[in-house]
Amino acid sequence: MSIFNFNVEELMSFFAVLVRYSVLIGVLPFVGDKFIPGPAKVLLALAISIALFPALVNSGQVRTGDALVWGATPAGIVGTITMEILFALVLGFTARLVFDAIHFGSNLVGNFMGFAIASAYDPHMESQSQVVAEIQIALAMLIFLAIDGHHLMLRASLDSYRLVGVGRASLMDPLFHQRLIEMTGQVVKLGIQLAAPIAVSLFAVNVGFGVMAKAMPQLNILVLSFAVTALIGLLAMWIGLPEFQLASGNILGRIGEWMDGMVSAMRGTGG
Repeated sequence: MSIFNFNVEELMSFFAVLVRYSVLIGVLPFVGDKFIPGPAKVLLALAISIALFPALVNSGQVRTGDALVWGATPAGIVGTITMEILFALVLGFTARLVFDAIHFGSNLVGNFMGFAIASAYDPHMESQSQVVAEIQIALAMLIFLAIDGHHLMLRASLDSYRLVGVGRASLMDPLFHQRLIEMTGQVVKLGIQLAAPIAVSLFAVNVGFGVMAKAMPQLNILVLSFAVTALIGLLAMWIGLPEFQLASGNILGRIGEWMDGMVSAMRGTGG
């Protein structure tokens, strides 16, 4: 098979593969961030599609003969490409959920430390994030690269063709809805677990301030608490840095598992 000598079926199948990887590259964490130039994303998606398409065809995961069926009518082409776009969006969203857990926990830490008013734009999450949380999010991104998280994402996207062929995703399966709700719940759970050590430390500090406010009403607890809470929070964050690295590594290591689980949920009856 030569990339410069595609027949009609191979060309249509290649276009469907390119659509899936183009959308994935656009929404996946790190490679899909806004600070990555658009032309670089396009070239990356094209390079991945060209490199993997022959292997997908030879392994039977992409059957070029199917293009004769779904490519026979305009409605079939539009329906197949639309399903590929939706499938890639859901798969990329699943990968981002893993980072959302760390983002949620990091912002909880910032709230507990009193830095809710200090926020900055986070290019990874494409939203406002607290300054203290930027430290943990940047560290999580370095951990993600250290554990080859980008390879886990690419492996999961490649394995998706083994279960869900071109245009065969099912978004109406109850298992898909249940899996999406479960993963969203896991985001909140993991985020609270990441923020728990600092939250407990600052809760003890607030209890102490409450006792001091009753014992010494003339003491300006409101003004004093800002500085002490921030200091104790930063100290607790520094002491718990090794545990944060371990917990973040465990969370980010699930990205391939979550993507595979979502692919299985979207398999439907025609995968």
